[in-house]
Amino acid sequence: MMTQYRNVALGELSPHVYAIAEQAFNAMMIDEQRQAILISGESGAGKTESAKMVMQYLAHRSSPVQSTTSRPRLQGQPGISTAPVEEQVLESNPLLEAFGNAKTSRNDNSSRFGKFTEISFDAGGRVTGAAISTYLLERSRVVSVSTPERSYHIFYQLLAGATPDQCRQLRLERGWASFNYLAGSETFGLGEVDDGEAFRDTMDAMTTVGLTQLERDSVLAIVASVLHLGNISFQQGDMDNAELLDEKSEDAMYIVSDLMQVTPDQLMTALTTRAIETMGERIVKRLDAAAASVSRDALAKNLYAKLFDWLVAAINRKISAIGSGQRSERTIGILDIYGFESFKENSFEQLCINLANERLQQQFNQHVFKGEQEEYAAEGIDWSYVEFIDNQDCLDLLEGSPINPALAVFPLIDEACRMPRATYQDLAHTVRTRLAEQRRFEAPKRPPHSFSVDHYAGKVTYSTLLLMDKNKDFVIAEHAALLKASGFQFARSLFEDADDVDSAAAAPPSRTARGGKSAYKLNSVGARFRKQLQGLMATLNQCQPHYIRCIKPNPESQPGSLTPNYVLEQLRAGGVLEAVRIACAGFPTRKAFRPFAIRYNILLASGRGAYRHLDPETLQDDEAADISRKVLQAVKIMGWQLGKTRVFLRAGQLAQLEGARGTRLTASAITIQAAYRGMAARRELRRARTAAAKIQAAWRGVLARRAAQERRKDVAAAKIAASWRMYQFRKAFVQHRRNRRATVVQSWVRMWLVRTRFRRTTAAGKKAAARAARHARIQAAAITLQKYVRRYLARKKVAAKRAEAAKWQHMQQAHSALQSQQQQLVAEIQEWKARYRDEAAYSSELQAAANRLQSELTAAQLESQNAKDAMTSMKEEVNMQQNNYQAHVEAARVAELEAAQAAAQAALMAEMDLLRRQKHGAEQHSRDLEEQVRAGQQELRDKAAEIEDMMAAAEVKDADNTKIWDQVRVAAEEYHAEFAQKEATIAMLTSDAEAQKAQMQQKIDQLRTDMEGTVASVQQDMQQRLEEALAENKAQAESLREARERNMHFSARVVALNSRVAQLTKQLKESQQREQALSADLEAAKKAQQEAQQQLQQAQSQVQAARDAPMATPSPSHRSMENGGRTPPMRSPSQLTSVPSYNGRNQDPNDPGLMAVLEPVLERDHEATLTLLLQGVVDRRMPIINIQHGATPADSVGMPVAAWVLGECLLHWALRWRPAEVDVAAGRLRDTVVSTAESDLTSQAYWLSATLALGAFLKVRSIGKRDCSSLFKLGDEMIAFSALHHLLASSVADMLPVNVSVLLCDEAKRLARQGNPRLASGDASPSKQATIEASQPGSKSFEGLMSSPWKGLLGGLSNVVECLRGEGAPPPAVRAVVHAALHYVDAELLNALVLRRDCCSISAIKALQAGLADIKGWGQYMGAQWCGEGTDIERALEHSNQAVRYLISGKDDCVRKACKGFDITPDLRRMCPSLTLQQIYKLSEHHHDDWITAVGDNQGTKTIVLLETLKRAVDSSGGMATPPRASPMMSADGVPQTPNSPGVGPNPYPSPGSISSTHQFEDEDNLLLDSQAAFVLPRKLLTEAARYFVQAPRGHQSATPGVSLLDKIEASCRRNVQLPRQLRDWDQFAFLQRR
Repeated sequence: MMTQYRNVALGELSPHVYAIAEQAFNAMMIDEQRQAILISGESGAGKTESAKMVMQYLAHRSSPVQSTTSRPRLQGQPGISTAPVEEQVLESNPLLEAFGNAKTSRNDNSSRFGKFTEISFDAGGRVTGAAISTYLLERSRVVSVSTPERSYHIFYQLLAGATPDQCRQLRLERGWASFNYLAGSETFGLGEVDDGEAFRDTMDAMTTVGLTQLERDSVLAIVASVLHLGNISFQQGDMDNAELLDEKSEDAMYIVSDLMQVTPDQLMTALTTRAIETMGERIVKRLDAAAASVSRDALAKNLYAKLFDWLVAAINRKISAIGSGQRSERTIGILDIYGFESFKENSFEQLCINLANERLQQQFNQHVFKGEQEEYAAEGIDWSYVEFIDNQDCLDLLEGSPINPALAVFPLIDEACRMPRATYQDLAHTVRTRLAEQRRFEAPKRPPHSFSVDHYAGKVTYSTLLLMDKNKDFVIAEHAALLKASGFQFARSLFEDADDVDSAAAAPPSRTARGGKSAYKLNSVGARFRKQLQGLMATLNQCQPHYIRCIKPNPESQPGSLTPNYVLEQLRAGGVLEAVRIACAGFPTRKAFRPFAIRYNILLASGRGAYRHLDPETLQDDEAADISRKVLQAVKIMGWQLGKTRVFLRAGQLAQLEGARGTRLTASAITIQAAYRGMAARRELRRARTAAAKIQAAWRGVLARRAAQERRKDVAAAKIAASWRMYQFRKAFVQHRRNRRATVVQSWVRMWLVRTRFRRTTAAGKKAAARAARHARIQAAAITLQKYVRRYLARKKVAAKRAEAAKWQHMQQAHSALQSQQQQLVAEIQEWKARYRDEAAYSSELQAAANRLQSELTAAQLESQNAKDAMTSMKEEVNMQQNNYQAHVEAARVAELEAAQAAAQAALMAEMDLLRRQKHGAEQHSRDLEEQVRAGQQELRDKAAEIEDMMAAAEVKDADNTKIWDQVRVAAEEYHAEFAQKEATIAMLTSDAEAQKAQMQQKIDQLRTDMEGTVASVQQDMQQRLEEALAENKAQAESLREARERNMHFSARVVALNSRVAQLTKQLKESQQREQALSADLEAAKKAQQEAQQQLQQAQSQVQAARDAPMATPSPSHRSMENGGRTPPMRSPSQLTSVPSYNGRNQDPNDPGLMAVLEPVLERDHEATLTLLLQGVVDRRMPIINIQHGATPADSVGMPVAAWVLGECLLHWALRWRPAEVDVAAGRLRDTVVSTAESDLTSQAYWLSATLALGAFLKVRSIGKRDCSSLFKLGDEMIAFSALHHLLASSVADMLPVNVSVLLCDEAKRLARQGNPRLASGDASPSKQATIEASQPGSKSFEGLMSSPWKGLLGGLSNVVECLRGEGAPPPAVRAVVHAALHYVDAELLNALVLRRDCCSISAIKALQAGLADIKGWGQYMGAQWCGEGTDIERALEHSNQAVRYLISGKDDCVRKACKGFDITPDLRRMCPSLTLQQIYKLSEHHHDDWITAVGDNQGTKTIVLLETLKRAVDSSGGMATPPRASPMMSADGVPQTPNSPGVGPNPYPSPGSISSTHQFEDEDNLLLDSQAAFVLPRKLLTEAARYFVQAPRGHQSATPGVSLLDKIEASCRRNVQLPRQLRDWDQFAFLQRR
């Protein structure tokens, strides 16, 4: 999502925090000015999360999309993180949140400190460093917390996430309830937040920001020490001193001493004693139990505060190490400070927090209101001032005004803290008395020690109970001395700068004069915080601010709930409504003249070469102002003004200027690109032509040389073979002659040995001789058989070669004969062309006669149609009568309701008259009383005038005679007394009159209210009855309409299924016929087998005869001796003639047998495991389980269990098998899925869902795993499973009956003609009416759609969609299949238009237009979720839509322009961008008018001109047409023709038939679309469908927040999987059942 807002101007996308961050980043890079993003709002409104999102976006924005340069890293010591500075800045957030955030009653992650993060960037926009400033950590939360709040997160994270070793070292085994600082609240957990996981994140953040292991351990030791300090409890001892309460306190004392590396005595002394320094001595005072507890809490708070400050400093040292040391102007500051707080009990922390918010609100007012108006006045802009609410008086109340800086809340608190014995009652009395006159101050009666301040966000009441204690900021001397003397180096470093040490009891004030320390010289927390605020405001005033207002939707912090008044109050209190009002009336964008003119000067260029470059150095301000005015006038925007130095623009006008500038730059770039591409294309064309000629010449030479080389090789091979055979025979002969002597010697030796053996065993010798003779006969018979078989095979091969040679000679003779016939046919073609020209005149006469006959035929058809129309009108009258009856019934019901309403109104009017008379009487009485009151007032005014005259006379007399002043004063006092008495009398009379008037007015109001209530109740009752009656009628009509639509929908599906059944029945009959044919072939094969068996028996008998016959063979004893006494094995004839062998050059590597040899072989147990998995999961269809991913059961996804089982197995095998075995298993899986899905559409739909889920599962689960890279690729292959998609395409094509004979039948044409009665009556021409209807398409109900001839096709589409939905296919997958199916329908319809002339008539085109509208209406009925939007359906049917649009409205325009000689190619590209010129030509040629009697000669001539123009466009165009081939064409009568025959002149107006016969428009490659190839599932939709199984859709609220959809699928599949028994019993699949 961050990428969407990158380089996007504010306002172009929906409002988001990223948009503000992008605006600040761009302003910083362009203006090189420091920026600040101020995030404000109430507590719990989301300020911290917004700040984190801003920092994440800036880190993303600073890194380029594809960066080849290295990112800046911190080079530290070994063991210290070297992460990029962006990551360290981001990781500082969870670290500071752990130590500075806590749960409050309003917010689970409330920031208890303020933070200002300033990020520095270099000139390239990369982060170079950062600095973090913190404000006012709430220390009191460390030692006191109450339900439902919690202390700081780090305490709970440490207890929940510490390792056993850490728990043992830090003594944290007993849990959170054993620590007093945490046990004060019963709230320990945060619901869905895991503190243990958060602790690990915090430790990782420490590592990322560069803390060493020693530093991390030291930080944890300090945190544990603070927890154990809270367990040290005290009781009052015998000497009124503090003692340890119990053994638990003593154990805690020893644990803290051990962790801080001090002795227990030292720690006890520091907690229970105080040293008082006097004039010359030092007195040690022992504290009581209460004072010791306060000392303990002070140590814990100071220790934690010092630790927090150290962490901030450590983070700053790390993340600011990359800067150059100089302060950069490219910085962005992010202010995340505590929001406005108002609790039941508000103390010092809330006072400081609300002061900070008041200062930020004032800064916002000054920037938005004061600064804006002052700048408008300085620039002389015509501007009306806007009044706004200023909170300066509230700041004066809190901090003091310049006139009286000490008279404010914070100065009075500091003054009370300086008083030695001041109490909170004294502070409350001082504040309530001295600030009582302030407008924003209020002193409530209860409690008496509180005061209220009216802040900008509301009134807050503060208690002075602990204000003074929390305002004092000092470190107790005993604590500092204890930790400075500690053996814990980290603790010593925390207190090395503790110079603000003060004792509990300081020296008297007299010591101050001698140079000693004073207890009244206080460095308060409030003073230091106000000083920090002043520095922060100074920093913000140097930056350009950007504001983010966080609004809390409801005070209960509940999700999904909005309280309007609460939100409106926040908007009003935060000044947002005032800011919106002034922004709407003001000029939020302002630019200096010179940069504005230089940037937007391009908008004044009106042509090529008109742009004038402006030099910033020489451009004058007056000239820049004039150019700016011209630019604004050229862009034509209103409301802008020119100041003295800047241009002031309204909201949104800068975006208009940027858009116009971008458009101008884009147009210029397109012009330059077009010129360059044209030059490059021409150069490439010339080069390609030259290269093509060279390649053709070289290739022809190669072919010729190759043919010659082959012939030479054949001759040489024959010679080599002859020489080789001669050499072999000669070698065998020489070897035989050499071995003759050895053979003789061997024969004599063998004979002697045999004779010797024979003499020894006579009987055995005889038997051996008999066996040898039998073996010799068998071997001789085998040799004889082998000889005859070889001779038979050689003769057969020679006969085949002779037959092939004879066939080749015959083909050469036939080729020669065909060439001679071709020459004869060319001559005959020339003769036929001459005859055609002679008979042209005769054809025109026949055409005229045919036109006359056609007109008579059309008149007869019109009469028949009129009769049909009469019948139709009668039917309509019958239907109208039925409708009139229903209307009469409804009118009766309405009349009854109106009568009841009239009666009620009459009663109402009577009652209203009575009430009106009563009201008239009451008003008359009221007027009488008003007259009496006016008379009394007039009398009082007369008396007052008399008194004033007397006072005037007395004053004149006093001025004239000063001597009698005392007497005049006495008289004046008497007059004043009398006047006061009269005034009291007048006031009493006035009050009585007002009381009587109020009583009368109350009675009048009561009567009016009663009357209005009665009237309203009667009217409401009547209106409710009428609405109920109307709603009931409407509901009945709606239910009837829905039932009718469902009935028609299911009937359409039944029609489609019936057509499918008929098709399957036909296929069944054909398969039965093929089965009978195969049976006959099987019988013939059996007979042939029997004959072969008979021949084999004859051969065996011959062999038996050959065994019995004596043959002269070598001695068997000799052969047995050569074979070591064993008979050599015999070979069959096939084994002798064919010996399998393989080598890399002679064997085909794609041979299936070779592939089986070379394919990696699975191990035996792996093969068995894979076979069991495929049999139990793929062959056996597993169920689909519904997994709810949203808040309602409707938000669920169907997950095939087979996909999860297969994915788990593949991931399990990838970690244990060899990669080659995993690839083999994946291939086997794909093949098994394809073979299983071949059965029907239901199986294919099921496996479509399963493969999508499997692909998504593998891709998500294999990310980041080194051994699973092949599974990631397999996931992509399963999503784009082309083999399965081909099967699905075939099944869907069978389900869709795209038969134009039915879709464009006569009934469809008749319905289309009835849809335009004006056209049927002949009032206008068909072309004009078609144009009107094409521009104003009508809409139909679904009932009308399903009653059209397209009912079967729409039902087939519905069956496909319902089948996919029933098998759990996600909506994007269903849309993908529907998109591909509509592409298939589009291709079939276009092919029908191109091939069939009857489909291009006006009636057919109108029927086709109505059918396309029916398909779009069907898509609207089924819903965009399953079928896509209407534009998607139109895009899928683009060829048919463009063809219809051309034939209805575009052809006539093209005819007119073609007759006038204009170029029609641009019009065709605009109307039909997806159609080729060949297709447009065929559409124009086939288009004819079957509604009017005949077409005149003029119209036919114009059509011929259009066809001739299209022909020339095809010859000259290379973009929309395919160049014709050079092969001869065939005329209509089968005679071949050439495009340009010599001797035939061109015909200026040839007929359409002659054009089509003399040009290659019949080539199907240029005309027809491959409907099967059009069925392609879009990869984008498939990817979106796969994402459904691993990621919940946007906008759905999860039923279980924090649990991803993938985890839900994992849990549901493991819980609901039902594995087959053979898999459950197999140990290899035990991992599928683990929990």
